[in-house]
Amino acid sequence: MKFIFALCVMLLALSVAAAQHHSDITINHKLIGTFTDSKTGECFSQFDVTITNHCNSARVCSVCIGTDATCRLRDNNAIWNVVRLANGDITLPAGQTINLNSSYTFGYIVHGTAVPTLCVKSVSFC
Repeated sequence: MKFIFALCVMLLALSVAAAQHHSDITINHKLIGTFTDSKTGECFSQFDVTITNHCNSARVCSVCIGTDATCRLRDNNAIWNVVRLANGDITLPAGQTINLNSSYTFGYIVHGTAVPTLCVKSVSFC
């Protein structure tokens, strides 16, 4: 019973620590513009996305941002300044960090006018 209690306390501490890391990072969208493709009649929107490191004590060495079905890129070239993984997650380019109380911006063009849903899945500080 003591082992189970100790394990639960340890897991709770880990979840609080993980939640703290995610609260140090924010993601904000800025709509740059919308347009309609003259050939297909489809509507597209261009967004700048700013990742901000609110941590006062460490740089962000890596961040994994999850996407869902709302993040439908126009094509494979419609995202820049980040790496898009095969599963759709977004990460910083190799060697890119985000300093204390600083931001990093990337952009993309998506189908439609809705702001895509992004979430911080993991963060590594250094």
